[in-house]
Amino acid sequence: MSIIVIYGFIFGAVLLVSEAILRRLFGARSTNREINTRMERLKAGSDQLSTYQSLLNERGVGRSGILSLEWFSRLYRQSGLMLTLPRRVLYTLVIMLGAWILAAWLTPDPVLQLILTLAIGPGVILALIIRVRTRRVAKFVAQLPDSLDIIVRSMNSGHPLTSAIALVGREMPDPIGSEFGILSDQLTFGSELDDAMLRMVDRVGADELNLLAVTVSVQRSTGGNLSEILENLSSMIRDRAMLRNKIRAISAEGRITAIIMAAFPFALYLMISSMVPTYFDPVWESGHGTTVVVSILVLMSFGLLILYKLVKFDF
Repeated sequence: MSIIVIYGFIFGAVLLVSEAILRRLFGARSTNREINTRMERLKAGSDQLSTYQSLLNERGVGRSGILSLEWFSRLYRQSGLMLTLPRRVLYTLVIMLGAWILAAWLTPDPVLQLILTLAIGPGVILALIIRVRTRRVAKFVAQLPDSLDIIVRSMNSGHPLTSAIALVGREMPDPIGSEFGILSDQLTFGSELDDAMLRMVDRVGADELNLLAVTVSVQRSTGGNLSEILENLSSMIRDRAMLRNKIRAISAEGRITAIIMAAFPFALYLMISSMVPTYFDPVWESGHGTTVVVSILVLMSFGLLILYKLVKFDF
């Protein structure tokens, strides 16, 4: 009984320390959420051109592209991550090392360890970048209607569109503040509005921003009341976000079921291995362990793909 009490105290202490660390981390993140990176660099004394070039280069948009793989490079740009090359290499090595340790713990077969390491490591990297990109795009879309309202009010006050775009770049926090600031810089340095907006669509990757670019391009070609068009677009984006939230609420049960079904086999394997370490030894000693595990992982991948298609809605 005394040992259980000691373990309980240790668990409580670890829980309190973890809570303090998480509060510290998330508190710093919530403070940084409202920062406009471009404006902070301009306030620090950087000139407009150097700030513009540094933001593009750190995002992998300038000459110093991070990879020759265009799809991965575009994904990295849209994630908004600004990591130096040494940090990218360090994070990659740490993740690959963790994947190798996990593979070595799951199976003693060296061939299967190599396969799992090459599957888990890049998969974790890709999943992290996709998650960061998804959260950034969602935050950008949430800020877009307010930014359009600022543009509409500025234009109704008599300002040109370029000045309204610069106002959004000054007044809004990241990610939309810096993106519209970069758009304003490109217009200042001589780019056409249509080309600059298409580049911003490539940097962000939001469908709603593509609607804005098409709207502005069509209005410039055909004419019309741009303020009214942008006001209607802002209302449509808000309605679209409301519909998206309703669909996510309706499909929440299916999504959590898919997650549980995907994680259950791995959790069951870890539980059995912890309780009876020699339970799976006959599988590895038979010489067919690698084939069995790879076949199971392939079948599970197809099953997860089907579950993803069932709970993924296009709207």
